[in-house]
Parts: sequence; structure tokens; C-alpha cells
Amino acid sequence: MPHSRSATPRRRAALDIPDTALFDEVRERLVAGPLSLIMHWRAQHGNDWLREITMSWDGAALASAPATRDGWTNPRPDAWPGLPAGPVTAHGRAVQAALADYVAGKPVHWPDLPLLLDGLTPFTRDVLTALRDKVPHGQITTYAGLAALAGRPGAARGVGQIMARNPWPLVIPCHRVLGGSGRNIRLHGFGASGLPMKRWLLLLEGAIDDTMKD
Repeated sequence: MPHSRSATPRRRAALDIPDTALFDEVRERLVAGPLSLIMHWRAQHGNDWLREITMSWDGAALASAPATRDGWTNPRPDAWPGLPAGPVTAHGRAVQAALADYVAGKPVHWPDLPLLLDGLTPFTRDVLTALRDKVPHGQITTYAGLAALAGRPGAARGVGQIMARNPWPLVIPCHRVLGGSGRNIRLHGFGASGLPMKRWLLLLEGAIDDTMKD
């Protein structure tokens, strides 16, 4: 006979919040300035892992004339509009504090988070780790440059594909990876979030100036 689920949601020890999420996943929304991060936590093998960060923004709050800038206003729509803002985990509280410093223009070191790496190839792991550890706040690189940092010179195309699927924006700073080379470096990519958001992040970090081309 199947067991009925208790009317009172059980509580997960690590997160200390009701376990009502589909696939045993819990989400928390962190907001600072124009940026919103949704942290997707999944219980697996007895531990809680960060599966993904979904990033959105209110670009209209930043644009002097948003009507003239195609794509400024929230280029990545919020898929969980009813999720309340505010951290509910210890990791979330640490990221919230770092995010507040980040939007204030301060260099930050993001907390060490338990990223869910299952399913990633060794090359993908090497690229994401090299980006996190070797391209700090205020610096940029190119797809070819990151390939070299990851020990795979010549794999720029593969790096570009990895950046397009980066599950953890900001924490793994794919916005710091540009296209081109030499004097022809330009903004490129950034998935559904759009180039205006990438430009704003890099201007905030002091990594580029207003002359940087798309």
C-alpha cells in the first residue's frame, strides 16, 4: 500500500526549509540593485548542490533612455515571478552579501559554493575552473585566451559553447569572456541576458570603457 505524504512538509536538515519543491529542489531569490539571482538547490547523494543560477535584471533602471536601447528591459524574463526575495540558506546569505557589494562597485570574492558538476566533461570543468580562478574582477579575456588558460590552446570554439551554457553566471564570470583578438576584441554572446547586461557588468567592474564595441 502506498504511503501517504504527511500534511506537514518534512524539513531538510541542510537547508532547514520545507521540502515542497519538485524533484527535491529548492529555489531562493537574491536581489541587489538591478540584479536578481535565483539559486536552484538540489538534494543529491545526501548533500545539497547548487544546480544553476538564473540571472535577470531590470535594465530600464539603468538606461538613461531605455526606449532607444533595444533589449534593455529585462532581456531574460523572470520564470519565477512569485518567488519572494530573500535568502533562506547560509550559502544564500553569503551570496546576498557579496551581491550587494558587487552592485555597489566593490571587487568581491564569491563564496565557495557546492556546484553540481555531475554530467560536465573534464574539459568543461577545466574551462569553468580556469575562468573562476584566473580571470578576476576588473579583467577580461577572450575565448581563445580562456582556452589557453584551461590548457587547451586552439579550443576557442569549444570554450564559446561552454560559456553559452554556463550554469552559474557571476560566480563563474562568463561575462568577462569576449570575442575577437588583438585590437578587434568586442562584446559577444551572453545568452538570453543580452549584450546590454554584459556591457553593464563589465563597466561596473571597470574592465571596459564606453568605446568597447559589440
